[in-house]
Amino acid sequence: MQRDEPATDAFPEPYAEQPAVTPGRCGTARPATGADPNPGMLLFLLFTIYRVLDEFEDGIVIVDEANRVRWVNASIRHLFDLGESDVAGMPAGTFTQRFIVPLTGGPGTAAGNRELHLRKPGGEECWLECTSHPMRLYPLCNNRLEIYRKITRWKLAERHLGESEERYRTLFEKGNDAILVFELSPESVPTRFVEANEVACRRLGYTRDELLVRSPLDIVPPERLGSVLAILKQFRLNDRILYESEHVAKDGSRVPVEINSLHFPLQGKTTVLSISRDISERRKIEEVRRKAFDQIERNIEQFATLGDQVRQPLQVIAGLAGMDDSKYSAEIATQAAAIDALIDRLDQGWIESEKVRRFLRRHY
Repeated sequence: MQRDEPATDAFPEPYAEQPAVTPGRCGTARPATGADPNPGMLLFLLFTIYRVLDEFEDGIVIVDEANRVRWVNASIRHLFDLGESDVAGMPAGTFTQRFIVPLTGGPGTAAGNRELHLRKPGGEECWLECTSHPMRLYPLCNNRLEIYRKITRWKLAERHLGESEERYRTLFEKGNDAILVFELSPESVPTRFVEANEVACRRLGYTRDELLVRSPLDIVPPERLGSVLAILKQFRLNDRILYESEHVAKDGSRVPVEINSLHFPLQGKTTVLSISRDISERRKIEEVRRKAFDQIERNIEQFATLGDQVRQPLQVIAGLAGMDDSKYSAEIATQAAAIDALIDRLDQGWIESEKVRRFLRRHY
């Protein structure tokens, strides 16, 4: 059995009983027939191998044919806070259980797993990808090379990507507006839905799978198809379009919507994201406002004619009162003058009401 060499920067001792071989082409070992071992060459080869492996950023463990740790490189020593001779000669299973398993959070994870997730006492996380290969390089041709490749940056990027995807999925699903994503043909004709949120499915009465086999044109009223297609052609000039339309639900009911659409390339295809807001309440408010404005206009028109309608008979009454010298004629003339003053105030109110109407029309 070969004896294990301590992990050290010094030249390792060669195996006295190791048959002499010379390196073959492509890094393979080839026995040298009829040649005696050259201790100097063995020392040089081991020293070179160790020095090269010590420069690797990935962790390297050399396990001998007796399944004992022969040597670990600087990356492993730093990762597990080891001294140069702490693990030399240690059984490979003991090395795994003593240094790797405690950092994985449980005994169920072994070094032979494809990936290792380590958490150091200080909270630092580290991911390693473990692979094992037989060595074919003299004088370690009977040893096993275990590589602990550092994949922490990839795993952190993967985690951040997953968190970002979850965050945007939450925003996509939990909003108050319906969000529909569909593709456009080169002729700017919508082809099919590729994504829909819960609000869109609930509003239209379809399941997600039912909606994804349909086209945006399937939820447009027939009389609006031409106008919607014309609007979508504007994407040839604009990145974003805002317009109003109606969506037809599964049960045939119609929902007035304001649609804010933008297009972008996705997997080599022109894709449109449409955010549809239900404006049913807005339409109701607009109808109430329209009726109120109509009533205001009718009232103003009545004010405009009311003065003339009252003033004409009033002038007749005042004229008749002036033809009589009785005490009642004077009182009638006085009251007629008072009524005429009130009509003047009504005329002034009509002028102010007209100003209010123009203001409302301009701002509301």
